Order: sequence, then C-alpha cells, then structure tokens
Amino acid sequence: MYVGRSYKVIDFTLWSRRSVIYMVVVSALAVAAYRLPGITGFSVPWSVVLVLGTTVSLVAGFKNSQVFTRSSEALQAFAQITASSRMWSNFCRDFNDVPTARQLIYRHLAWLTALRFALRRPMPWESMGRAANVEFRRRYHIQEDSGSLANELPALLGEHSEAVLKSPHPEITLLEMQSVQVNTLFKDAKIPPQVYVELTKLIRDFHDQQARCDRIKNNPYPRQYAIVSSMFVMIFCTLLPFGVVPVFADMGKLGGALGPIAIWLTIPFSTLLGWAYMSLDQVGESSANPFEGNANDVPISQICRDIEIELRTGLGEVDLPKPLLPVNDIAT
Repeated sequence: MYVGRSYKVIDFTLWSRRSVIYMVVVSALAVAAYRLPGITGFSVPWSVVLVLGTTVSLVAGFKNSQVFTRSSEALQAFAQITASSRMWSNFCRDFNDVPTARQLIYRHLAWLTALRFALRRPMPWESMGRAANVEFRRRYHIQEDSGSLANELPALLGEHSEAVLKSPHPEITLLEMQSVQVNTLFKDAKIPPQVYVELTKLIRDFHDQQARCDRIKNNPYPRQYAIVSSMFVMIFCTLLPFGVVPVFADMGKLGGALGPIAIWLTIPFSTLLGWAYMSLDQVGESSANPFEGNANDVPISQICRDIEIELRTGLGEVDLPKPLLPVNDIAT
C-alpha cells in the first residue's frame, strides 16, 4: 500500500510509459495515413469516437468502482482480524496460566503466518507478472518472497509444525487446533463458561475473516467484465488519433504560425488522452487483487508483524521482531 502523500509524476509516468509509447506510434500512423497518397484524408468520424469514448468511460468507471470495493473489503477483513487478535490475546492472558496463554497466542501467530503465505501465493489471473509491475516491484520488498512457511512455523509451533505443514491447508488446521484446545480447557474446568463462549466466538470470527480473504484471493474480478473493459479501452485509444487528426488538419488550413505543424499536434494531444484512459484501466487491473503484493495492495505483512509485536509484548517478551517499515513509501 502506498503510504506517501502522492505518487511522483515521474514514477507514475515510467510505470505507464508503455501506453505512452503505444499512443505515440498509433498517432504517428494516423497522421501518416491522413497524408498518404491514395487514401489522403483517411480518418474515423469523430461522432463514432465520441460515442465509443462515452461507453468506455462508463465501463472503466464500473470496473474501477468494483475493484475499489474488493480492496476495501480486504482491508476491512484484516482490520477485523487485528481487533479480534487483541481480544484473543487478552482473554488468553487473563484466564489462563502463562504456558497455556503463550501456547494459544503463539498458535494464533502461526495462523497469521500461514494465512499471509496462503494469500501471497501467485494466481493465474493476477497482474504481478506484467512487465510494468515487475519493474516497479524492484522499489520495495515483499517478506514472503524471501521466506517460506516451513522456515517460520517451527519458531512458533515447535515440534507441532511438521504436522501442520503436512496439511493441505495449514491455516485451517491451526484454527481447528485452537478449537480443540479451548474445548479441552473448558471440559477440564480451567476456563469459565463465559470465557469459553467468547473464545469460541473469536475462533468463529477468525474463520469468517479467513473465508472473506479466501473468497477475494481465489475468485478474480469477473474476467468477462475485465476483458471487455480492457478491450474497449484499447479499441478507443487506437481509433482516437484517427478521429482527432482531421480536427488539427483543419486548424492548419487557417494559416498562421501553427499552420504547417498543426496536424502534428495530433500526436501529443492524442497521446495525452489515450494515456489517461489506458492508465485508468492499468490502475484498475493492478488493484483488482489486493493480496498479490502490488504497490497498492493491502499490507498484510506489515499488519501481521504489528500484531505479532503487540501480542508478544503482552506476554512480557522483550526480544521482539522489528516493525516492517515502508520502503520508498510503500508498505507491504
């Protein structure tokens, strides 16, 4: 997630420069076609471009609105996980002996670890493999890229980590283990009924929030809408210079200082308009999957690290991991 005041214009331009290059090439072709002998005056009626541009605006706006909803829901899920984690820590510490509280809290941290690794795994429809995103990702680092669940779980679970790693879904297995231990504590009369109810509710809430995250991770923004939006944007941006070129050609007929070069103004103005549409679509596509690790995604690594520091501090520990600070104003 970008946490600076604003993206630098140069950074955004470099990220989206491929659309600028495409528009410059298409605009130059439009000018050349307009002057080419045999098809001199070739252009696309402006009314066609105008209607198509209106349609593209509506479709792109709908897509970006839905993408923002997905991103907001993902952030809300982790905000709820943070709140529930604090409650879990308080109940475990207040109503259990120190070893039991530590075991329950450390298993919860293991669940957070398993969850973030599951959410960071690449999916076929995600956009991190695109050249622009790969290039921009060199500016920051994702913790899960250099680590693995197998390396991190032993420090939290000890000898139980091997059994968890053998499970196809370690994060679900860890919640089930929490439920089993809480039930055992209640049956052995080590926690009062009211606390048992609250701990059970918290485990259910962890299941609910994990399900929300899994739904966002495992189900892409509907491909039919995403493809149609991107296709319409590309068609519009390709036809745009062919609709604009006669407007500037007519300006050249008026004479004056701009007369000889007026038609060439098609290139910068078409490029500017096309870049705006293509960048809008690029932003929407790169934000559609809020857990893949893009610069605008939910910073689940940082959130989980902050929760770990807070919960381990509550246990009285002093040898704590360092917070994950933003790199180049990007929190991960």
